[in-house]
Amino acid sequence: MMSKKDFPQWLLWGVVLVWGANYTVGKWGMVGFDPLTFNVVRFVGATPLMFLLLYTLEKNLRIQLKDCWEMAMLGLIGITIYQTLFMASVKYATATNASLMLAISPVFAAIFAWLAGQERLGPKGRLGSALSLLGVIFVLAFGTNKLALGWEVIRGDLIAILASSVWGLYPVLAKRMLRKYSALKTMTYASLFGTIFFLAIGLNKVLAITWSEVTFAAWGSMLYSIALVTVFGLVVWYHAISRIGANRVMAHMYAVPAVAVVTAAIILKEQVHLMQAVGAVVIFFGISMIRKDKLTVLQTKDLSEIAK
Repeated sequence: MMSKKDFPQWLLWGVVLVWGANYTVGKWGMVGFDPLTFNVVRFVGATPLMFLLLYTLEKNLRIQLKDCWEMAMLGLIGITIYQTLFMASVKYATATNASLMLAISPVFAAIFAWLAGQERLGPKGRLGSALSLLGVIFVLAFGTNKLALGWEVIRGDLIAILASSVWGLYPVLAKRMLRKYSALKTMTYASLFGTIFFLAIGLNKVLAITWSEVTFAAWGSMLYSIALVTVFGLVVWYHAISRIGANRVMAHMYAVPAVAVVTAAIILKEQVHLMQAVGAVVIFFGISMIRKDKLTVLQTKDLSEIAK
């Protein structure tokens, strides 16, 4: 069995590089697809591979029938809705802004956990949440290197914030399933149901695509998303969580926006405003305060109770 010492850290850093670069590579996919059709094709390709890897790693694909509705809810929220919003933020926002907006998902997770009666933040955590949101204001105000308002300027940023809030909601809703099943199995079945929802709402749009007009760059982005972002990234991430713990793994998420900013600067020639960088520092300082705060664990509510 792999221990903390012999776990290959380079694999985790590989995931960080893949996920950080995805904010740039994903923009190439948005040239040939829209956010919905991109994800339909992506998850139709990725979900069978995730089941194959789940069986390879755990030798057990079974879940209880009564848990299917809850897995379906997780698939709808964590896969169908979140991934569509994520790709829309990649399409419309700068790579720098999209990555920073998604970085505040721990703030939303803390808020939703409090609303669900699962945890309560202490004074340090509440201050950290306020600081992170203040950092978001800095990024929004200076994210285009100019003080400007209007739908065309802020649309992508607002979508990214919405995506971040949905991703923060996911672990709160998934808490019961994650206690019952492995993180990899939970994500794999969520992907299955998410794919079903994607097909239900997006199959007609996929069938209407003129495939000959899809560029090689868009297909490259799609393959990157299926093989590296979804399969490699999720399997390594959740396998690492099971081996060395969530806190040690989640700390690597702080590096993803840094990779996204550097990649966008090199490939897309995006420029970072000084005050935008200040906002990023404030966001991560606030998140670090939340992570160091002493949480009060309250009575856990099931998904059915939260949904009421």
